[in-house]
Amino acid sequence: MELLERYLQAVGEHLPASSRQDTIAELRANLLAQIEGREEELGRPLTEDEAAKILEAHGMPILVAARYRPQHSLISPAMFPVYWYTLKKSFPLVLLAYAAVVGAQIVLQHEPLSEIPGAVGHFWTVAIIYWAVVTLGFAVFEYLQQTQGTKFALPHWSVRNLPKLERTQKAPSLGHDIADVIVSIGGVLWLLAVPNHPYLILGPGAKFTHQMPFSLAPEWHVLYWQIMALFVAMTALKGLMLSPGLRPHRDWLQLCVQALGIGIPVIALQMKPFFVPTANSTETVQSLVAINTGIALGLKIAVAIALAKLVWDLWQLVRSRAGKQPGFAAMW
Repeated sequence: MELLERYLQAVGEHLPASSRQDTIAELRANLLAQIEGREEELGRPLTEDEAAKILEAHGMPILVAARYRPQHSLISPAMFPVYWYTLKKSFPLVLLAYAAVVGAQIVLQHEPLSEIPGAVGHFWTVAIIYWAVVTLGFAVFEYLQQTQGTKFALPHWSVRNLPKLERTQKAPSLGHDIADVIVSIGGVLWLLAVPNHPYLILGPGAKFTHQMPFSLAPEWHVLYWQIMALFVAMTALKGLMLSPGLRPHRDWLQLCVQALGIGIPVIALQMKPFFVPTANSTETVQSLVAINTGIALGLKIAVAIALAKLVWDLWQLVRSRAGKQPGFAAMW
């Protein structure tokens, strides 16, 4: 019965990973017994509306899950599921908002990228303040309810509004990863050939590069090999994903590849300027300054977006792995 499975799935989202399977099995047996008992009384299978009423009478999923969790004294048992759900769902938004603010400061105020580690360290202060504010808000809300003599009113809900059953996502196939490694190796070889064969990147325009009023800064020759080293390291990590012993850790290796990819624009930002005028150039200094400033701004925006995505992907991976590791799940 799809409604029952959707209900159990919703309850399971709020259960500790260590006891989730046993609790869901017990809950499924109890609900099936109620449904079958009602069917025996009526002498026919229940309609979807009748089954929905039984599930709704059993309680809202988040509160049903609370019956199987340890009780907490700071927040009352009736309020704690809502409090914990609020913390879990809103924390990623706080993280993204903080990353967006830090990224905007770096881009708009032209702050150096060396400020990023300090900003990451400061986030824990923001997280503690966020937790304290949410906790205080719920504590005040409960206090007002008790002093006013009112009870916590649950919002109206329907089992039909629960999320659809989640389909198990297939991990990327070995063939997909092999193709990725082949493409990466091809990309490295292509980049190695570009300095001696500029038409590989500029096409027919390579014939006119000597007529341009500016050229690449000399530092590019040094930074080029640093960037190439990152590409080679990324390709090597992708190759490690093909190892049977490391396939279970593929997601972590993919995050490492993602982090190394961020290093490419970071290295490029170390070069100032990106372009310099040629000896016979009539290009004004102001024009080159505008070009170099625009490139630096674009790279900073790219770094800020990539960092935010890396943090988000790391958070999602930690949450998914926490759900599979009983000893670690209680932290989340």
